[in-house]
Amino acid sequence: MVILLGLVWGLNFSLMKFAAQSGLPFALLAALVILGNLLIFAACCLLVVGRIRVAATSWWFFAGCGLLGYLLPFFMELFAAPRIGAGTLALVVALAPIMTLLAAGATRIEQITWTKALGIGAGFLSVVPLMLQDVSALEDVFGIGLAVGLAVPLVYALYHTLIARFWPPGLESFEVAFGETFAAVVLMVPVYLLWAEPGPPPSFSISLYWIVGALLVFSALEVWLYFRIMRLGGPVYVSQSGYVAVIAGVVWGALFFDERVTAWIAASMALVLLALLLVAPRSRGADSSPDGSDEDSSGEDGAG
Repeated sequence: MVILLGLVWGLNFSLMKFAAQSGLPFALLAALVILGNLLIFAACCLLVVGRIRVAATSWWFFAGCGLLGYLLPFFMELFAAPRIGAGTLALVVALAPIMTLLAAGATRIEQITWTKALGIGAGFLSVVPLMLQDVSALEDVFGIGLAVGLAVPLVYALYHTLIARFWPPGLESFEVAFGETFAAVVLMVPVYLLWAEPGPPPSFSISLYWIVGALLVFSALEVWLYFRIMRLGGPVYVSQSGYVAVIAGVVWGALFFDERVTAWIAASMALVLLALLLVAPRSRGADSSPDGSDEDSSGEDGAG
């Protein structure tokens, strides 16, 4: 599941670039994907878990998840992908586990050792080759895209910390995914009304249907895999998907867009992988579900 999450995560950067280049307005694209995901998770809750149970007292948790897990990174990735490339964006967003560890250390959730400190340093140094590959471009579109792309792992770091500390007790993965998506829909309404372009809706071509459909399905799969792994093994296992996502994002970008893997990108990839290796958990014994209780990894959501 960790490997699959990494592959899907890396693929979604290319899908974001396809979507951004399609000409479909960002607000409309986000609305279609989030509404589609809401229907998918509602159906999964009813079919797999047998219920949809989202406590009203957890509204602040789901609002934070919808904002940090959906709305902000979705728009940031749509903006950054066509400007810096899908592969480069995958490298930048792969810094999320590094920033998550830094946030956990700052809030004393996890102790920062010398090894992890070196990993954090290597993670931040990995951005330098991306900046040096074309210094003059930093003042133009690439520089703006890189700055927005760097904000994505920071948002994800806050998101991971929120999930790890405040998972609502008793809720299963599909229920949390539904609650997060429902909150994202509520947050998306004013954004869509503010940014929606007047006039008739844009015409949909066959290729645009494929792009929106693929983005909808794979983004929903990414969300469910994230919550499922978080529920079974805790946040330390989720971060392991970063290994696969770094490689997969660069490969997907080269495959779909013929993006050239330069020496600068290769150096950045090596530093990201080194950073992930240094900050990776050394023991499986400390892993537990986000709500603090151990869970049998052989069980399915809703089985108990």
